[in-house]
Amino acid sequence: MSKYNKFLIVSNSAKPTNIALLANSIDIETESKSRSELFHMDVDADAMVAYSMAGKQLTHNHTASEINLIAQRFPIFVFDVARGSCDPQQALDLGVRGIIYSDDQLDKLLTAFKVLSEGQLYYPRWLLSELVNEMLTRRIEQTNNSDSAFPHTSLTKQELNIVKLVAQGARNKEVAYQLNISAHTVKTHLSSIFRKTQARNRVELLRWSQQSNIVNYHPDFSIKSEA
Repeated sequence: MSKYNKFLIVSNSAKPTNIALLANSIDIETESKSRSELFHMDVDADAMVAYSMAGKQLTHNHTASEINLIAQRFPIFVFDVARGSCDPQQALDLGVRGIIYSDDQLDKLLTAFKVLSEGQLYYPRWLLSELVNEMLTRRIEQTNNSDSAFPHTSLTKQELNIVKLVAQGARNKEVAYQLNISAHTVKTHLSSIFRKTQARNRVELLRWSQQSNIVNYHPDFSIKSEA
């Protein structure tokens, strides 16, 4: 995780801001930069942009576009944010690493600076919780989709092996030879497979195997060559 020891302050005000004084008090360097200077300077790996939102709203296209452009070159957080003028979700989508409100108390500002300088996000807990919940939900869905790609719960490994061979065009005797089982056992397995997959014949079983992604199933046997 990257750490930052310098804030590049972008503000419409020519006066020194409290953010500079507070940042300096915890050994974070500060430099005031114009937007033009910011876009023409070399990227400093130790620097993070502090962007003033005084008198601005994130819903304005110009402001959102400017923040997004800066975020493509530097890590950035916004400060002097009026309540209700900046949607945290939109800010995060634009690449903003944190939001500091204009009415935040000094102790909260110092906490924000420390968190941001450590390379962490500084957002309301509810938003971070929502993001984690979304991530966990996506992971569960991906796992479920992965599991459904190979219906292990309905077909045994041996049945999957047989489906794989049948999908490759093997006949019962060839399947029996590859799996070291009798042709009669293959027929018994196929009856079970047809019932579980609701396939009425090999053509429908082939279609089912394609839809179920069985072609990517790795069988637990080695293909034997005919003597």
